[in-house]
Amino acid sequence: MNKKINFFLVSILAIGFLALFNTPVLADGYSPYEPHIPEPTGLIDGMVFNIVAVISYLSGIASIGIAKILSSKIA
Repeated sequence: MNKKINFFLVSILAIGFLALFNTPVLADGYSPYEPHIPEPTGLIDGMVFNIVAVISYLSGIASIGIAKILSSKIA
């Protein structure tokens, strides 16, 4: 029982310690720099590649399954 009480007190102390030294961060929007404009990365090409890869993987798994079914019927 003593370990549970110690654990509870230490966790309360840690939460209090973090709350005591927490400073608010205010985002006022002032910056001498221009806003970030992301560069085109070709994400659409990557999505097409992923779709083709998933279709190829699933068709390969299906062909292996069909081959196993046919080989079990032949033997």
